[in-house]
Amino acid sequence: MDIERGSLEVLFKEIPYDKVTVVNLDTKRQHDFSTVNQSLYMEYSHSIFAHYTEDERRNNYLYLQQEIKNNIDEKPNIFRFVMNISKRLLTYQAGEIKCKFAEMLRWREISFQLGQDFFTCALLADLDLHIGKITKYFAWLPIIRSDDERLHNILDRGMAENHFHLGGSTKIFELNWICLMNLIENRMHDFAKIKESLRDHNVDLLYDYNAKETFYMKCQKAALYRIYLFMLLKEDTYMKKKLREIDEEIQNGVPINLKTTDIQDIIELGKRKYGAKVDDKYILDYALEKDMIDINNNECRLLAGERRFLYECYKACVTDIFNFKQKNIFYMYLILRTFFRSELIQVNRQVGFANFKKYQDRKEYFIEGEVPYEKELVRLALNASMQKQKIVSLEARICPSNKSSGLYEKVAYFNKIAHIEAEKAASSDIIAQMRGEKVEKEKEKKNLIYVLHFPKSEMEEFCYGLPRNYKVRNRTYIQTKAIVALLEKGTIINHQIRGIDACSSENACRPEVFAQYYRYLTDIIFATDSDLQQILGKRCSYANLHATYHVGEDFLDIVDGLRAIDEAILFCGLRRGSRIGHGLALGVDTYQYYKYKAFKLVLPKQDLLDDIVWMLVKIDETGCNIESRLKCELETKYYSLFHEIYGTNMKEEGGVSYSDYYNSWQLRGDYPSNYRINANDFLKKMNAIQISRIARYEFNSKVSNEIRKVKKYSELYFLYHYSEEVRTIGKQKTDFKVDCRYAGVVKELQDKMIQQLVSQGIGIETNPSSNFLIGTIQKYEEHPIVRFNSRKLNKMMPNMSLNVSINTDDQGVFDTLLENEYALMALALKKAKDKEQRLLYDVEDIYEWIDYVRKMGIEQVFQNGMNETY
Repeated sequence: MDIERGSLEVLFKEIPYDKVTVVNLDTKRQHDFSTVNQSLYMEYSHSIFAHYTEDERRNNYLYLQQEIKNNIDEKPNIFRFVMNISKRLLTYQAGEIKCKFAEMLRWREISFQLGQDFFTCALLADLDLHIGKITKYFAWLPIIRSDDERLHNILDRGMAENHFHLGGSTKIFELNWICLMNLIENRMHDFAKIKESLRDHNVDLLYDYNAKETFYMKCQKAALYRIYLFMLLKEDTYMKKKLREIDEEIQNGVPINLKTTDIQDIIELGKRKYGAKVDDKYILDYALEKDMIDINNNECRLLAGERRFLYECYKACVTDIFNFKQKNIFYMYLILRTFFRSELIQVNRQVGFANFKKYQDRKEYFIEGEVPYEKELVRLALNASMQKQKIVSLEARICPSNKSSGLYEKVAYFNKIAHIEAEKAASSDIIAQMRGEKVEKEKEKKNLIYVLHFPKSEMEEFCYGLPRNYKVRNRTYIQTKAIVALLEKGTIINHQIRGIDACSSENACRPEVFAQYYRYLTDIIFATDSDLQQILGKRCSYANLHATYHVGEDFLDIVDGLRAIDEAILFCGLRRGSRIGHGLALGVDTYQYYKYKAFKLVLPKQDLLDDIVWMLVKIDETGCNIESRLKCELETKYYSLFHEIYGTNMKEEGGVSYSDYYNSWQLRGDYPSNYRINANDFLKKMNAIQISRIARYEFNSKVSNEIRKVKKYSELYFLYHYSEEVRTIGKQKTDFKVDCRYAGVVKELQDKMIQQLVSQGIGIETNPSSNFLIGTIQKYEEHPIVRFNSRKLNKMMPNMSLNVSINTDDQGVFDTLLENEYALMALALKKAKDKEQRLLYDVEDIYEWIDYVRKMGIEQVFQNGMNETY
């Protein structure tokens, strides 16, 4: 199957659309739906079969030639090839397309590159042609499930989705593509945002010098092909004639960007003639036709038109409804569709958060300002996620606003689209109570809760008198005040706002930046009932905000990730019931990680200095085993780095030991500006009770004031923030060689930290596909969740089992589904083998483990507080 998967990528992802020969010329350059050009295949298969010799790639080509002829027509046809592969991977049961459980990992690999609808629509077309049926329902789930009924029965007992970024959890490609295919005119400003290709590095998408086309022009071609094929299927003579005229002008040399208005005019005609109105207002897609809206008008309705279009085209291409040219136009459309998709979905096989963030930033480029599609974003993210999955709690993460009114409107907007009419329902409940009627709580209202996440961002250049990350600190301060103001108003949405988070790239934006605001927000007590609800009740519910933190996910060294986790706990006040998002640094295999990095790391000098100090102190505190020689090497490296970064500014008699430096590091959870005032004022402020509530959290109560009183420590902290020289030298990169001794100590530190988190009752939100694509994990069975907690699979050491959950993270970016995250882990564990190639786990134990993790996910849900009687 790996050969077929690679060949599909070559045919639909690598070979450019303009290499397809539309007319049958019968030449050596011919490449079309029935003739795969060998030279093109060999040229564009290098990146897909990177570890194959030329002879092996030629054999792959010859094998492909056999496969595309292997069909009932006995004629070469790449569409039949797609159908055959779909049948091997998928099944159709009780009106639902499912993936064969044993093929889940292969399905994940192949469908992630080309999109699931690419295959599901081909399967449906093939099945319907075989049995003479016409499918009418196309609004199935955005991501299909496996056919493992036992797994479904376990998960149907209820799952919690505890790590779900709302903006990144919709069908990102489909949403943007359908909007673009229906609104192709005047899009230059949208395409101008995408300058570089994420798929093909060093390719300027604003102007492709090889094809003499911009990215926008390629999409204009796709819009033309789509409306043309659609009108062929509808047998619309007038429209076909108009489109042929446009095509002839383009063939005669008229640039397509000069014909975009004409194309848009025909699209608008198509909308009015064929497109169905949704909510009695909007036509989302001309391919979402009037005759299909009734049966497809659910949360996934936006997807139905494109799916039906693909389904009908597949049928037309294998039954000769389309002629030779038209089949090749559909082939080109699929290539262009895949090309666009690869710039929005993370398919480039690059690791690291920075790569992911580039995709994440693009998720709404082509729907911004288009209200109907913005609404569908929320419907697809929230409603579709809960449609067939038994999700008892979905924790949607959204960014807070700068004003309480803006935050209220944002949550109310999401609730309204998700059909959670909180205000209306609450008012009805109160009226019912006044009448003495029984009030039943809505299950839906319990399902959706919100966590407000503060985005991290890169550190700014040094600015005299301002601390590190001052812009993020200022923004978080404003947003914190808005959150508190909203909660104190006692609005109807209070009961849905359950926690806070800090998300995005960790590098250069440490937990210290959010420390004061975390401590403040998790300490406030607020009523979860609105004023209106309290009028009648004798009991009022109160709550605290819970805390989670994205940390230990993306790091320059495992030690750096472990230190960041420790900082989140120490500085931000994480406590029992708090959670850590990802936490990969706690569980990745240290030896494999450093081997993957060739035992050489490159990181900023300041980070390396901090990491070494933290590591040395933790070794002393926890009693980790370390060779005296390695410890001496680390101490020597500390003194060298310290002298280089701080030496000219810090002339302490007796020097500054790594213990001294560590004590100064502990102060980083404090508000930096306090360390700019004189010593007397500093002491007064440290001991005074502040009038402003938020100011009362400027000093971290977990750190003793005795440390703050030591001049050496406070001076070091001042230099860390306000010395230009320290900041400049600290930013410089340095290489750091490690070895197996170092890896062994780091592994011990991981174990000690796991024990610490277990004792503190802090859980981990794991996200298998996200971590697989962003991190250095090579296989799903290598995911740290197994190290975090393998009870039911292995015998565990005491106090080494963390509370864990499985989640999706950005399910739209990663093209996944919560059920499938469990399924992928279950199948990976079934296939896992030891060095002697023996199966590692018993099947019964795997299903028990799945159920065990499912239950822990529900236990992790951020609940509201206690009831108090007046």
